[in-house]
Amino acid sequence: MAKRVATKSSKKSAKTRKTSKAPAKSKKKAGGKKASGRNPLHPVPVSTGAGASPMELGQRLVADFNAGKMDAGAAWSDKVVSIEGLGVSMAWHGRKAMEAKGAQWMSEHAIHGARAEGPYVGATGFGVKFEMDVETKATGKREMMTELAFYTVKNGKIVQEEFCYAAW
Repeated sequence: MAKRVATKSSKKSAKTRKTSKAPAKSKKKAGGKKASGRNPLHPVPVSTGAGASPMELGQRLVADFNAGKMDAGAAWSDKVVSIEGLGVSMAWHGRKAMEAKGAQWMSEHAIHGARAEGPYVGATGFGVKFEMDVETKATGKREMMTELAFYTVKNGKIVQEEFCYAAW
């Protein structure tokens, strides 16, 4: 059997390995940001900022709609995003674009009855259930339409609305 002889450099590296400490783990998140020290399993507070609350805006929108007013007045941000769901899957950016979308829809349909139910209030906004008896003017087709709308609120204004339709 051959005997292994330790050389000077192998003795040094063995000694270094025994006494050197592992480098401290970096407290950085993915993307190079420092960790906040917050436990990701614990909840954090959520706020919509200053101004009217989601409940106040939701109550105003539902009351206005049920009174025949389709617009909640000053509740809309000038930078609102309006998203149409199933079958459309498009977004309109800005209050003018949202109002133009609504005007076009109203010009193509006659509403024979409508009601809003809610609001269903969350931490960052609210939801509303709409039911409408709608006639498409071009075809004369009349149907009961139900949709859910979800509104996101920031600083007392609605900044996003999204309409959702049944998939059946």
